[in-house]
Amino acid sequence: MTLAISQVPLTVASPVHPQVLIALGNSESMDGTLSGAIMTGSGVLASNVASLSGSSSPVSYAVPAGFVPPMQAADGAGNAPYTVSSNGNLVDNGASRLNVAKAGIKAIVQAYMQNTDFALETYSTSGTSLYTTWVYYMSPAGSGFVFTSTKLAGNRYVANPCLNYALASSTVKSNCTGIAGAGLYAALAVSGSAYMQIGAASDDANINDVLYASGQPGVYINYGNTSPASPYPPSYSLANYNNGSVLITYPSSVPSANRATGPTNAGYVPYSPQVMYAQRGFGYGGSQSPSSGNVLVPMTSAGTVPTASSVTTAVNTFLPPLAPETNTLQTTEIKAVAGQAPTAGLLAKAQSYLASVLSTANCAPKQYVVLISDGLPTQDLAGKYWPPLGSAAAAGYGLTASFKADGSLNVTNDTALTDTITNLAKLKAAGINTYVIGLGAGVDPSVNPQAAATLQAMAIAGGTANYYPASSPAALVDGLNSILISVQSGALSTTAAAVNSSQLQAGSVEYQASFNSNDTPYQDWTGDLFEKAIDPATGLPTGAVLWSAQTLLDTKASGTGWSSSRLIATWNPALNAGAGAAAPFRWASLSAAQQALLQPSDTLGASRVDYLRGNPLLEKRNGGTFRNRSHVLGDIVNSQPAYVGAPTASYFSDSYRSFAKSKASRQAMLYTGANDGMLHALNATTGVEQFAYIPNDVVANLRKLTDPLYNQNHLYFVDGSPQVGDVQFADASWHTLLVAGQGGGGKSIYAMDVTNPQTLTSETAVSSAVLWEFTDADMGLSYSEPQISPIVATPGFAVFFGNGYNSANNKSVLYAVNPKTGATLRKIDLCAAVSGACDSNLPQGLSTVALGNSDGLQGPAITHIYAGDLQGNLWSINVADADPSKWVARLLFKARDASGNIQPITTPPVVTLHPNYPRLLGQFVLFGTGQLLTAADLSSQLKQSVYGIWDKPGNTSVPTRSNLQVQTLALLSAGASGLPQDVLTASKTAINWTTKLGWYEDLVGNGERIINAPQLLNGAFLATLNTPPVSGVCGAAFNASLLEVNFQTGGAFEQPQLDINGDKVIDARDTVNGTFPVGVVLGTGYGSSATLLQTAGAPGKIGKLITKSGGQQVTIIDPNNTPRRLTWWQLQ
Repeated sequence: MTLAISQVPLTVASPVHPQVLIALGNSESMDGTLSGAIMTGSGVLASNVASLSGSSSPVSYAVPAGFVPPMQAADGAGNAPYTVSSNGNLVDNGASRLNVAKAGIKAIVQAYMQNTDFALETYSTSGTSLYTTWVYYMSPAGSGFVFTSTKLAGNRYVANPCLNYALASSTVKSNCTGIAGAGLYAALAVSGSAYMQIGAASDDANINDVLYASGQPGVYINYGNTSPASPYPPSYSLANYNNGSVLITYPSSVPSANRATGPTNAGYVPYSPQVMYAQRGFGYGGSQSPSSGNVLVPMTSAGTVPTASSVTTAVNTFLPPLAPETNTLQTTEIKAVAGQAPTAGLLAKAQSYLASVLSTANCAPKQYVVLISDGLPTQDLAGKYWPPLGSAAAAGYGLTASFKADGSLNVTNDTALTDTITNLAKLKAAGINTYVIGLGAGVDPSVNPQAAATLQAMAIAGGTANYYPASSPAALVDGLNSILISVQSGALSTTAAAVNSSQLQAGSVEYQASFNSNDTPYQDWTGDLFEKAIDPATGLPTGAVLWSAQTLLDTKASGTGWSSSRLIATWNPALNAGAGAAAPFRWASLSAAQQALLQPSDTLGASRVDYLRGNPLLEKRNGGTFRNRSHVLGDIVNSQPAYVGAPTASYFSDSYRSFAKSKASRQAMLYTGANDGMLHALNATTGVEQFAYIPNDVVANLRKLTDPLYNQNHLYFVDGSPQVGDVQFADASWHTLLVAGQGGGGKSIYAMDVTNPQTLTSETAVSSAVLWEFTDADMGLSYSEPQISPIVATPGFAVFFGNGYNSANNKSVLYAVNPKTGATLRKIDLCAAVSGACDSNLPQGLSTVALGNSDGLQGPAITHIYAGDLQGNLWSINVADADPSKWVARLLFKARDASGNIQPITTPPVVTLHPNYPRLLGQFVLFGTGQLLTAADLSSQLKQSVYGIWDKPGNTSVPTRSNLQVQTLALLSAGASGLPQDVLTASKTAINWTTKLGWYEDLVGNGERIINAPQLLNGAFLATLNTPPVSGVCGAAFNASLLEVNFQTGGAFEQPQLDINGDKVIDARDTVNGTFPVGVVLGTGYGSSATLLQTAGAPGKIGKLITKSGGQQVTIIDPNNTPRRLTWWQLQ
């Protein structure tokens, strides 16, 4: 059984997702292409009119740049069919405005669903009917059509639908025979001419229309003097237009057909001397509500902590309405059906719906409307029709508008527009900004400046300053991206971007790693590593940033630096006769298998390598095909940076002293993993990247980093914390070794010799420094951080690590490997070693190990290893024998709560000697329980605990809670305690070591847990406690506390340990009801493990520096104890 381990950090206190309602105007004109022609259903006419495919109903079109046909891709010549048959239906495959809008909406929903909630609204329509459509052509002014085979400059022509009509389809032949014999034209001209001269066409951008009808001839002409002479005054007034009574009638038609037409939502009605209608395809018509809209997809979220699965589920909700239009009423896609554009009603519904969503929400998210329209408002709230500003009809009826200097509306007599402006202002007053996108040529400022000015005024009224003209598919997507970036920036302006807990302090500076899950301008995952100043007087961070690795790497990779300046190596498993070796990360240096992983279905592998090295020219923003990056450095989530300066290990041999002296002035380095697939090695003085390394185990997923949709499908890559130690090889030479795993990003451990980082100045040199990569069938995701230690057995040192989580065989396994070669010294299947200890039906895996010496000494060979696993087992492995095959494992304890529930152990224990040593021998193992690996862990309310377990020599039984002394933790609120902050108190019951094998105490809060490594500080067990946010509570976030209990008993100390009242003095005033608190509540935000500062506030005192999500840092002062080295990295 495996865990559904989250590939996004669960410690992120995400801002409340903004809510975006996309309001899509689905008037009939949306079936038009971006230039105006309505081609839906073109090219698949019935057999009796099929010959029109050469004129009025073409089969295919040239696919515009940036558009992907939804049903059938373009052929080699770049052409695709307008219409495709699928499942017995005809489906629109063209670049209609509706298809372009749907594709853009789909892309944006996919890209931003992780951090944004979406809803989708259209006009509210009824009485929808399927019609046959006819394109219509108007004859030149003052004359009839002219049929010719020669085009004259300055005239306009279209393909003649009646060309060679004697050979045409039956209905076309009959219709054109009638036209040729009507006495309007020379019969031979009608049949033999390739072209027909026209004055205008319904395909024109300012007309954007077809005839929707049924039962009409395939081709016919209306002719004669119209009644009335024009649709404008004095024949008709604006009032006539408002109530829909404008009608133009021709006295004659050939063959017999409909002769009366009214205005479209473009305000147009043909009244030229002659009008030819030629059948094209299909379309829809219906009535629309003037005062409301229709929310097709309600507000949809991927959840508080989105996963790839929840994002996919949410996105899939939008796919049916965003499918291409078919010729059947039974399918559920959005259809271009509204005869008018009741934009004010659409906005009215948007506001009422968003208000209803807000009223049922626990929080108050920011809300937005994105209005996508191919035209202007043409129907007011009372139901009256209005010609769109900028059209011939608007001019004909005297419809005008003027605009202020800032672009806002001044005055107009267009009520459809004033109703729209009013409702936009209402939305803005309610705190809802509206973004406006104008789609197609009809609202292009270069084609129709009056329409563009109107949309600009609408955007200003909606609070967003500028409208987005979209005359191409790419422009629409760019506009939507810009809008969503603005929306996300608004969300983040009130909630800081997440910053992780990884940090360390060395000398007078500290190094703090971070990640941003929503960086600008591309809303992507990025990372940084800062050097921050430490106040020499207090030992506390000043907040001043001395350098940023993110900025420095952007600079280094710029231009051709990604190739010429960056030094990157990887592991090639095919080298060295299949044993593997490192090689430069260049396309030609990769194995055939690695190359196949980088280009599984295309030939872009070499480009992907260049992109991963940092080449910005391959990003979409620069004309490439790969994901845009705000910065080159990937997010640093769980990888704690390792500072490596001069050697300082506690080895006392002359050879080590000589080694340490020779390396005392070597270049200090920082090593950190990032989720760009690399371990980064930085010069600790300058912050400049010196080299990087890509473990082979992450190569399989590297191509996903180039995917434009990666930001919603984040993965871990090199997410493990590097560990560094000095080791002596078999030839007696000393080396500084770096070992690390990938955390949730892979199932291997790798090692590098970083003894002389200043010599690694080429990719060949970097490759030679990589010693090995370890993999095994029982390895899981390498959450167990490797540990380096001297051992009694040959070769004198070993690297120890657990198998991590989600291994194929679901076991707890310990590995010991040779630090120089990676060869296995011993592999112990702990589950097999102790029958019944593991349940194969539950997730299992060994966490990070802790090392111990039975004499409590630092430097000599270790004798014991301790580690916990996912099933709450605490293991003890005796490694004192010189023969690794004789190392013995036993189960020391099974962590269970009072109800018998498993308490997982996912952090390393702390190991020391028994509190009464040397009177009582044996190791004392302290640890906390808790897990935060899956999204389900966030909602766990199980009780977790802290334990101190005596590994008593000679004891073979596995103790239970009844064999331990219980202590009780309590939370006192600030008001009750009389102190300025909430505190934790503990009992201090003495332990009878003749009957007890340790102690335990349950954490106070349900769901509270220990998920960061605890420490031992001057007799105190020190741990950060974290409680995930409570689901459904507005503004819920992690809450953190610092626990500091007496390691001997688990209870309170006899003297105060914490500066509870914040006066920087630890004395009797730091008590509560006569007891000394053992913890303080740090408040909202996830809390890291503490970094220990030797000077904090006063000489000789120790401060615990804790970083919280959001980057805030909290320092807790210890009493005036003598500080000592407590962690593997050097405090200077």
